[in-house]
Amino acid sequence: MKNRHGVVILGAGNVASALAPVLDAAGYGIRQIFSRNLHNAEELASQLNDAQPTDSLQSIVHDAEIYIVSLTDTAIAQTAQTLENTGGLWLHTSGGIPAEYLAPASGNYGVLYPLQTFSKGRTVDFAEVPLFIEGNSSGNLEKIRSIAEKISRCVSEADSGKRLRLHAAAVFASNFVNYLWSNADNILRGDGESLAILYPLIKETLAKAETITPFAAQTGPARRGDTQVTERHVTVMTERQARLYRYIASQIEETYLKKVPL
Repeated sequence: MKNRHGVVILGAGNVASALAPVLDAAGYGIRQIFSRNLHNAEELASQLNDAQPTDSLQSIVHDAEIYIVSLTDTAIAQTAQTLENTGGLWLHTSGGIPAEYLAPASGNYGVLYPLQTFSKGRTVDFAEVPLFIEGNSSGNLEKIRSIAEKISRCVSEADSGKRLRLHAAAVFASNFVNYLWSNADNILRGDGESLAILYPLIKETLAKAETITPFAAQTGPARRGDTQVTERHVTVMTERQARLYRYIASQIEETYLKKVPL
């Protein structure tokens, strides 16, 4: 990678929008931002010191030191194939796919996976974000570790199998839980309330999960097998909410009353 310089970010979505400014501030000069939506590339590039936006893969420079692919899982492999034999060190930020998807683009590749939920407009303290890294050689792993440790205090190694389990667990803990909060918020708004009324409950539930484990902390009518209460609950729900509620309640009952393992 002699005579190579700068970082190219392929992607301008939630993860890229959180990662690029942090890398830029850490001294990794962002040279290009690619997005198929030029406006998104321009918006992210405007937050950086000297990055050029582009919506064309054909315009991606071939002499950068680092390429970070922060696209959908299907687009990662396609992009690496399109930019075959580019060289440099290639990284993707996905928890769900192997590092080898980047092999067509370079013989040096790996993963920089941040275990966090990101949304544009929300600032996250990246120093507290767990970063899981992988490299296709010991030398590349150490280069990736050096990058990761400049932006986070929580850096660990994880192969594709471990990352997949981490990502699956994160979907349960964040995406699915957030969807359940959306349903709770919808029910509450019928009485002029909002999810805010549940914040103390949510905080205590998390605190118990941290101290006595989520399994031990489970409470509620389904945990007790109180079907009279659960059936009254579904009368104030939409049909879709009732189906979801009954399914989750049945799973809790099986786990705690019938001792069916998770």
